[in-house]
Amino acid sequence: MAPHPPAQRETSCQSLEDLGAWLAARDFGRLEDDALPMLLLAVHGRDFTRDFREEFAIEDDWAPALERTARAVGRAFDFLREDAGIPYLGLVPRPDALPLLCRFFHLHPQPPPAARMRLSHWLWRHALFDTAQASPAGALASLALLTPDVNASVRALLDQLGPPPPRGWERYSQPGMAGLASVADRVEATALLALKPRHLLTGAALEPVPLLEIQGAVAFLPLFPPPLSGGSPPPGPGSDLLLTLANQVFHPVLAPGRSLLGLVRTGVTPPVVFPSHALRPDALAALRQGDGAAFLALRRDALVTHIRAFIRARTGADTGVGASIPEE
Repeated sequence: MAPHPPAQRETSCQSLEDLGAWLAARDFGRLEDDALPMLLLAVHGRDFTRDFREEFAIEDDWAPALERTARAVGRAFDFLREDAGIPYLGLVPRPDALPLLCRFFHLHPQPPPAARMRLSHWLWRHALFDTAQASPAGALASLALLTPDVNASVRALLDQLGPPPPRGWERYSQPGMAGLASVADRVEATALLALKPRHLLTGAALEPVPLLEIQGAVAFLPLFPPPLSGGSPPPGPGSDLLLTLANQVFHPVLAPGRSLLGLVRTGVTPPVVFPSHALRPDALAALRQGDGAAFLALRRDALVTHIRAFIRARTGADTGVGASIPEE
């Protein structure tokens, strides 16, 4: 049962259920119910790997705890969207970073821009290059690095993780299937969304949150029909790319009789839309000449280039902070 504060205290969140609903209304996605007690504990510097009933006594005043948690999680959501470039909660590459971020923004409600930038570098390096197995002890050790000194806190996180390694990042720049189940899926999907995809018919900018809330991973639709479920791709040039991001665009399902591939192929789509889906002129020319295999290969190349640049920017490799990510 969710805790309720004393009746005389006025608060916007009277329970964990209220807290979840308030956060969901921020248009960033909905937290799982079991995440809320964990974040409440993390915000207050408690052991968030334990049952929250063992950390908070029944006689505790829950109102201020819920209010502090709401503010901290809200700031963390804003940071993820505005600084880390992650438009939707379900695309956070490593959700195990969320308790630490919430604690950070409780301690530092308004960190300076430089600290926010370096914290974003930490978040992406943690997602891409931290090969250590996630464990409760490791999570608590990271939480203990956060102190009232904002710069020391960020520096300690980066020092714990170290700079990007010379190898190991390549798997994130090879477009796989954007199913959102793995870290690589979410990195690739977020990189594609960084292009600000537009509607192939109207040219209107697509809002990631409502489309992902409705369609989930199916928001990344295939251009060429994929093989039947459980089957192998049909033989032929380019068949190995049918189940990769090279054959997917972020887009709402079209009305019957409309085809994404048809819109791209016939030239009905406004030209401004194509760059927003990593559709370069050479790939479009191949498609219109009937060479689907060349189209997929060229779009894969465009995505590799874009995802590499995205990773370099997000991890801080282009700022001279830490080791650079090699081109090959």
